[in-house]
Amino acid sequence: MNKILKILAVILLCQSCSYEPILINKLYDFKFISISSSGEKEVNEIIKTYLTSKASGEKEFSINIASEEFREVVSSDTKGDPKIYKLKIIVNYDVLEDEKIIYKNKLVNQATYNNISDKYELSLYEQNLIKSLSKNISNEILFSIKIIN
Repeated sequence: MNKILKILAVILLCQSCSYEPILINKLYDFKFISISSSGEKEVNEIIKTYLTSKASGEKEFSINIASEEFREVVSSDTKGDPKIYKLKIIVNYDVLEDEKIIYKNKLVNQATYNNISDKYELSLYEQNLIKSLSKNISNEILFSIKIIN
């Protein structure tokens, strides 16, 4: 009888918990009236799309984004062929309110990955990494603006 009550209490406690993922379907209470960018087009487009889809509200900001993307060989095999690569994305951004810079930051995200003999699969994998790293940077930008807002 005691075990049944304990199990029932645990189930009730778990059911009444209002767990909600932080990043899923989260809309912020600000929006961007202008997003200007320079540097890597693919990275910038991913960031712009993500920022405009997640931000909607009364407060208006402008943002200037400058991105860079680097690929380098970290390790090679005995023949000199690349074995491990590193992909690094650097984004500098300025947040403006009423044409005054209110926040300035530099974000760096990177990932290392093994070489794939099929070059087409390697390029697809790199594109997926770029998307993932760019979305992470977008989330960091949104969080930083949320903090200063």
